[in-house]
Amino acid sequence: MSDQKKYLVTGANRGLGLEFTKQILNQDHIVYAACRNIDDIDELQLLSEKYQENLIVVKLDINNHDSIIELNDRLEDVAIDVMINNAGTIGPLPYFENTYKQHFGTIDYDVWSDVFKTNLFGPVKMAETFLEQIKKGQDKKMIFISSVVGSIADDHQKAFAYATSKTALNKSVALLADILKDEEIKVLAMCPGYVKTRMNGGGANLEPQESIEGMLKQINDLDTESSGTFVRYNGEDINW
Repeated sequence: MSDQKKYLVTGANRGLGLEFTKQILNQDHIVYAACRNIDDIDELQLLSEKYQENLIVVKLDINNHDSIIELNDRLEDVAIDVMINNAGTIGPLPYFENTYKQHFGTIDYDVWSDVFKTNLFGPVKMAETFLEQIKKGQDKKMIFISSVVGSIADDHQKAFAYATSKTALNKSVALLADILKDEEIKVLAMCPGYVKTRMNGGGANLEPQESIEGMLKQINDLDTESSGTFVRYNGEDINW
């Protein structure tokens, strides 16, 4: 179909990434579903039986820059319309048993470093590495899954590693929007809400389907004017 788009989704084998993949495929677009462990893709395999040529599962370890470069080489000639940097970490799981490692007074600095590597360095490296493929796309969009916990004004989550990683990611999104505007590349930071996934710390009240439906609408509506903003899945602006 003439309006068929190509998406690159990281962390696509579970949680939000898997739901992104399902809904994008259901709209008859093509998904390059990137995941670290290609032995843990049972649900993606089921999807591939249904969507066949529209789903391409690719290996990617967001923490390994060589892995990012290898995927870039594989997709060198692919024009990517939308890159969704979804892969991320809240820190060591189970969350409540390990949350003290992110609390002032008992901070585990190795955990902090690991969380930054996944939530900040990985997505920014993806933006640098896949810039040429995004330039070739028609939509030219880079999406970064952030969180309201990264808001200095609106949230006071005491998990130092996770909160500061998202704050730093948000600043990077603002910088990228300014740097890439002459290339007509649109950039967006989004909070998915408190979604019922493996990563939440308990008490989540939002179904993945509703969150992803909302975020895909925000992605579709993203234009030059709204590039560099920080919004919830439902389109509400979030204070930096």
